[in-house]
Amino acid sequence: MRILIVEDERPTAEDIKLLTEQILKNEVTSIHIETTLESAKFYLKEKPVDVLLLDLNLNARDGFDLLKSAVSGSFHTIVISANISRAIEAFEYGVLDFIPKPYNIERLKAAFRRLKSSHALDGYAVKYLSVKTGFEIRIIPIEDIRYFKADNIYTELHLSDGRVVIHDKSIKQLIPLLPANYFRIHKSYLVDTGKIETIQTLGGGKNNVILKSGETLPVSRKIIGRLKASLDLQKDRSGRNI
Repeated sequence: MRILIVEDERPTAEDIKLLTEQILKNEVTSIHIETTLESAKFYLKEKPVDVLLLDLNLNARDGFDLLKSAVSGSFHTIVISANISRAIEAFEYGVLDFIPKPYNIERLKAAFRRLKSSHALDGYAVKYLSVKTGFEIRIIPIEDIRYFKADNIYTELHLSDGRVVIHDKSIKQLIPLLPANYFRIHKSYLVDTGKIETIQTLGGGKNNVILKSGETLPVSRKIIGRLKASLDLQKDRSGRNI
């Protein structure tokens, strides 16, 4: 795992590096430290990383300037900051986790465990996805995405207006950012179960879902049982709320 630490206080950066090495051990392939916003932006342009550990206050500069472009990348971002008033905003824009200072090794361990989680923490799911379009960063509300489709190491976002845009993260990387109602119905498709109209059984172990927008998507035979159980549970909850 390739780690970039962006922290303007060098002793703090070295401490985070030490703790990260203790937590990840043999999973670490490299850890690099940058102390300014400009040097961090340059490093991210030149070098591939898997996880960015980011402070939001960099020599009185706002780390959100880096954050909004960072979350559009193929790597995950974990914020480590005393600026807890911006935690919800950071989650909404797509950080994997927000660790308040003073941090400790247990809190850092929990953040790295989220790399393998099946969905975002309750109440801390992404509301927007930042997508690179040329030299610009486009902010897309999650509610405007009909479904996600795998595109090799990238992901196609199929939007409600019919357009398709490409996100640099894979479906596997997007899952820990999304709320629990998002379901990977197939190795190539991820969808909000609230947007499913019905399940279509074709026979021979083949199944589809028909979305409320009209699209038909395939469902893996390994997933169909869990998907039906999830939809039944939603119906039960809806019935109790009426």
